Amino acid sequence: MKNKKIVLSLLISILLPLKVWANPHDMEIFNNDKFARPEMKNMCSVCHENPSGGGTRNAFGVAFEANNEVITNNIRKKFPELFDLLKASVPRILRVKPSVFVVGQEAKVMILGANFANDSIVHIDSVSLESTPHIEHTFVSPKRIDLTVTFNKPGKHTFHVVSALGQVSNVFKVVAKPQKTL
Repeated sequence: MKNKKIVLSLLISILLPLKVWANPHDMEIFNNDKFARPEMKNMCSVCHENPSGGGTRNAFGVAFEANNEVITNNIRKKFPELFDLLKASVPRILRVKPSVFVVGQEAKVMILGANFANDSIVHIDSVSLESTPHIEHTFVSPKRIDLTVTFNKPGKHTFHVVSALGQVSNVFKVVAKPQKTL
């Protein structure tokens, strides 16, 4: 009887840490990703070598953990067996606030729209996507990006957003007016 308790205690102490190592929160993040393939949801094998979960992480699990448990379009592209990229939606700008700027004055800008991602790139006044550097911005939600901008010349200026998959939003026009002099 005493030997059975020792063996049972030994088995529990070996197997319990493996199961505890699996993180249901990670599964929840994957399950809530709008591009996650439905047939892969609730599967421990998405992140782990062991289909029951716990233990060694597979390539996706390692990439996910290295990215602070955030799923980006770059990760989605590397693991197409886990994500349905055909469902990826093109970013769309509905409104830019403010829409009128003063030349030479720094302004906080909100780009409102749909289908933005944390790795989207904002372009301003670009003629060619390859030749225009991206603008530093803060991803707030799939419907909002914040940034700070200063226009140096008056006239019409354009904004557009590019997803990490290369999908380009519509162009949204704003105006920069010269400073009023007294």
